[in-house]
Amino acid sequence: MLSKMAMLGFATVALVAAFAAPPARAGSATCSRSAKGEQKHTASDGSNCLASSDGTGKAKAKATGGASAQTFVLSGGKSNSVASDQAMSEAESESKGKSTAHASDPGSDAFVDADQKGVATATATGGSNANVTALGKCNATGMATGGSTVNANCEEDGSFVHATATGGGEADGDGTDPPTCIPNGGTAKVTSSGGNCG
Repeated sequence: MLSKMAMLGFATVALVAAFAAPPARAGSATCSRSAKGEQKHTASDGSNCLASSDGTGKAKAKATGGASAQTFVLSGGKSNSVASDQAMSEAESESKGKSTAHASDPGSDAFVDADQKGVATATATGGSNANVTALGKCNATGMATGGSTVNANCEEDGSFVHATATGGGEADGDGTDPPTCIPNGGTAKVTSSGGNCG
C-alpha cells in the first residue's frame, strides 16, 4: 500500500507534467494586406497564405492544418479567404466587390470572385467544390458539403443566385437562365432570379 507521501508525490508529478506538456497546436498561417504589395506566410505544418492588394482595399487570408488560402484585391475590393485541414480557398475582388471563401477538409476547394460592387460567398467542406462569382452589382452564394459541387454565378445588376448541394449533389445557377439541380443521391437546390430548382 502506497504511503500518503508517495501518493502526493505522484500527484505532484502528474500535475507538473500536465502543465509542462500542453497539447500540440496545429500550425497557422495568417496574412493581411491593405497597403500595396503582398504578404506570404508558411506555417510549420505546411499551411500557407497569400494576401495581395493594390493599396485600395483589404485582403485577408488564414490557413490551418496544412491548408492553402489566398486573396487578391484591386480597385477598392475587399476579400477574405479561410482554409483548414488540407483544403484550398481563394478570394478575389475588384471595383468595390466583396468576396469571402471558406474551405475545410481534404479535397475541398472554394473559389470566389466579386467585381463591380458584387457580393460573393463560397463555402466548401467534406471534399467539395464551390465556385462562386458576382461580376456585377449582384449577389451570389454557394455552399457545398459531403463531396458536392456548386457553381453560383451572376453578372446582371440586381440579379442573385444561391446554390447549395450535399452528399454528392450538384447545383448550378447564373441568375439569368433556369438553374440545374442534380441530387446524385444527395441534395441540390438553387434559388435565383433566373428560376429555382431542387
